[in-house]
Amino acid sequence: MACNSGSVQSVADKTVAAKNQIDKLQTMILAQEADNKARFYAEIEGHLKDAGVTDARELSYNSDVKTEYSSEFSLDKIAAVVTKSLAAIAAAQDPLAKKPAMSPEAIKTYTDVVNTVAEAAKSSSTASASLSFSMNRLSPGLFAFLYASSINIKDVDTFGSEAVTTTAVYYRFMQSIDDVKSEASFGAAVIDAKNFLDMKTIQAAFTDDLANGKIDIDEWMKKDALYTDAVNRIKARLDANRLKSGVQLLSIHPPAPGASANQQLVQASIQRLSTLGAAYQQVIETSRARLANFYY
Repeated sequence: MACNSGSVQSVADKTVAAKNQIDKLQTMILAQEADNKARFYAEIEGHLKDAGVTDARELSYNSDVKTEYSSEFSLDKIAAVVTKSLAAIAAAQDPLAKKPAMSPEAIKTYTDVVNTVAEAAKSSSTASASLSFSMNRLSPGLFAFLYASSINIKDVDTFGSEAVTTTAVYYRFMQSIDDVKSEASFGAAVIDAKNFLDMKTIQAAFTDDLANGKIDIDEWMKKDALYTDAVNRIKARLDANRLKSGVQLLSIHPPAPGASANQQLVQASIQRLSTLGAAYQQVIETSRARLANFYY
């Protein structure tokens, strides 16, 4: 499936040149599918080996493509397709069960994971590069893998000052009977806790991109606002879960070693932005406040 965000589609509907550019981007990304799939499967094999899972079998594999302006956070259509596929697989695991192994809340949570992986692929910062692949244990025996790859074009005459990005999202669901038998702990909040940290890594990457001139101040503002909303939404879910369970979920998923790297990246970005003039003052103040409050 290939689809466009509303804003990109409106441009494509008005000019043949824009439609041709979008078609070219989507053709290019589709031409890369074989290589991307091979890379994706190799990553999966390595992560399963590291996790000690030796009997995994494929339940489903697919991919979807989305074209949008680079500042947009509008992958809901792809996320909806992925989570619909996930819901069908979860239900098929045991159709007679009164309570499915994977809760609707966990499936809904996975929408944020899809968006994070896709956004990581769009970013040019090395800080978020590793987040373009994701492995999640969604329930005992059910593993979900995501991989995203992007290409972009900047054509001022056709699309204006902002780049247009085409992103391919590949997703694969696998089952391990041995893992079902182990009955390890599972919860939607564990997925949320990891994604909570991953989204902040991408925000640090946005600031790095801005400091290096890869995006402009308007694009940073749009992206940062969207991600701040997403982070706050996830935090509300984590807080609600903590109150219900009495357990601090972030202690289950402590900040990864990259967390300190995020702080260093933002500090270096602040130094560069401080030399670029008053237009960047709001970004500098926001970044300093986040560092002071241990946001990263």
